[in-house]
Amino acid sequence: MEAISVEDRGGGRRAVDARLRRIAAATGVPIAAFFGAPAQRPLAELGELISLWQSIADEEDRGEILAVARARAAGTRDEAGGPA
Repeated sequence: MEAISVEDRGGGRRAVDARLRRIAAATGVPIAAFFGAPAQRPLAELGELISLWQSIADEEDRGEILAVARARAAGTRDEAGGPA
């Protein structure tokens, strides 16, 4: 997964706009949510989750986390046996 950055890497404003559109589409969040007033708690938590995800370099670790998230979203128990 490519690291997400709003810095200009030669693509200019169009590249940043395209990246924001991809992030918005992937998260189901309107682009307008990235601007203006501070994000509501769920959006702030999403930002933290993305940042944490990017800090995990090991693909196996990411796979384990993704499996737990999928299980939780499906309403089933995760591998740790926690409540659904």
